[in-house]
Amino acid sequence: MKLKDVRTLVDIVRDSSKADLIIVSLCLLPILLGSWTILLNNFKFLNKHDGWKLITIIVVTIIYVIGLILIKWCDTHDEMLKRAVLHVRHKLERRKRASFVAIREEVNENYDDEFLKELIEKHPTIFRSVKVKRKGGFLPGITLVDDETGDG
Repeated sequence: MKLKDVRTLVDIVRDSSKADLIIVSLCLLPILLGSWTILLNNFKFLNKHDGWKLITIIVVTIIYVIGLILIKWCDTHDEMLKRAVLHVRHKLERRKRASFVAIREEVNENYDDEFLKELIEKHPTIFRSVKVKRKGGFLPGITLVDDETGDG
């Protein structure tokens, strides 16, 4: 597994909701624990010490839960901005421009207006502000700097 793949997995965990993490964990944890149980059963010297097998399974579970908590809640604002650059840029490469509302609906519901304005401010060579016509009015939006189609 490459470092890029690991970072992608961490980003998936960070961007997922708590409910999604719980549901996926309920599916993955039995598989993880089953794998550890099979591995531990292959160690013959542990046959005399069933307590060690149980302790190992408990420790693996605790490490798994702590790892998820650390990945999810130790996310710095700068890391969020880095991921947002990638996610929003990817969206805008297909769509050219989008309102802040559309970015929230289609990219990440946690990107509020202030966060998107900060994204534009910190990355002026990548993004710029635009007004996007939506539902009969103009909404604040974002586009790529190399988009030469104008502001209307």
